[in-house]
Formats: sequence, structure tokens, C-alpha cells
Amino acid sequence: MYCVIQKVFNKKCNSLGEAKELKVDPFELSIDGVPQRIRYYYTYSEERFQRTHREAFKISIHESYREDGKVKKKQWVICTISYYDIVDGWSYIGDHIVGLDDKLKDIGITEDELYNMVYKKFDPIIAAVEKEYKGTDEYKAKKKHKRILDKYRESKNKFEKKYGQDTYDYCYDVFGVLRNKEYLKELQDAYKANEEFYSSYYDNFKSNYSSNNSSSYFDTVQSNYTEDEKVKLKKIYKVLALKFHPDMNNGDADMMKFVNKLKEEWGI
Repeated sequence: MYCVIQKVFNKKCNSLGEAKELKVDPFELSIDGVPQRIRYYYTYSEERFQRTHREAFKISIHESYREDGKVKKKQWVICTISYYDIVDGWSYIGDHIVGLDDKLKDIGITEDELYNMVYKKFDPIIAAVEKEYKGTDEYKAKKKHKRILDKYRESKNKFEKKYGQDTYDYCYDVFGVLRNKEYLKELQDAYKANEEFYSSYYDNFKSNYSSNNSSSYFDTVQSNYTEDEKVKLKKIYKVLALKFHPDMNNGDADMMKFVNKLKEEWGI
């Protein structure tokens, strides 16, 4: 029993190539019909690399045996994998086989035996296809896009851990270019105000608690904000409203109600 891999050709290439460019895709956010700010999404260009390889690899298992003194053969077609299936990371035959259990039973081998038999011959083909593809402009563009997106996701994750979810794309684009200096400054000011507020809140709480006067503190804390603190609270409210408003991406109506309740309690 042995594996045979035959090169066949499709009538045409049905696989789309990598996009040639990664682009900024601005989207203007509105709340209640009022334009707020632009979110700098990213997209790919419509122009793609042309794919010309039509070859595919038909994988089958063959068995020769004697019956009544004559040599006879059996053949089981396992699957067919195209050139671009390999390029796009779909070289695992298990993703292409229909009725695997029935085929294994008919052939009389285990799944591991099948894979060992196939990949002994298929691995060199995979290596040759990948080596050829890595020399193409399409592969180079694909790697470039991956580097840009990896750096973008890393920067976005770090930024939003500090300033909150869904904030980075309003300040920077996918290439890391600052697009909205004013909003960045607003986030930075709100972050600073938030830190100062909670620091002051904690100090006041600790002071009142240690004086055994915690109940009166909680009764009066909502009406004891200075004008300066109210300015800071307004900044905090604005950031929270932009994050949780139902018209925002991933908005939360219940959280928005709570934020509005805080606004009333803060007296702003």
C-alpha cells in the first residue's frame, strides 16, 4: 500500500490574492444625529495580487495485490488540495477529506497510518510551494501588513488599558499616526482628573473613617464638591458618556443610565 500524489490543473484560479495595500478608513461617529468625532478604522484596498497558479494535488492511496495469480490494484481518492490551499495554510488533509471514517474502514488503516503515508510524500511538495510563494510580491505585502497590524494591536491594547476601551482609534490610525490631538489631550486630562479625584476621595474617606465619622461623610460627600472638582467631574462624565452611550460602538444603555445618575449626584 502506498500514496500517490498527482498534479492536476483547475480550469481557473478561484482564490483571491492578498490586498495590495492597507488603508485608513475614517468613520464619523454621531450621537443623536450630532457629529462627534472621526474613528480611524482600517481596511484593505480593492486591488489584489493576481493569482495565476491553477495546479492542485490529487492525493490517493493505492494497493497492489494478487488474486488468482493475477496482479490487481485498488485505489482510494483521499482529497485534492490546491496550490493556494497550501499557501493560505490549508495543507492539512483532514480539512479536505469527506467521509474520513468510511474511507479508513474501507482501506483498512488507521488515521495516523493514513497521515504518515500521505505526508511522507506531501511534505516535500508543501515545502517547495511555500518556498516559491515566499519569493512573490504578494507574500511580501502579506508580511508587511501583518507587521503593521501586530504593532497596531499592541499599541492599541496598551493605550486602552490606560484610557479605556474604544479610545485608540479616535486618536491614532492603523499606522500609528496621531489624527486627533485634541481628543488625546482630552483623554489625558480626564485620566489625570480621574486619578486626582479618586486619590482625593480615598484620602477624605480615610480621614473621615479614622475619625469615626464615616456616616456623616457619606451623607454629605455628594454636596461637598468644589467648583474645581466639578470641572474635573464634568470631564469624567464626558469620557464615560462617550464610552457607554447606546449610539456608540459597544455602548451600554444600563451603564449610561448609571452614568447619568452619577451626573445628578455630582451636581454637574
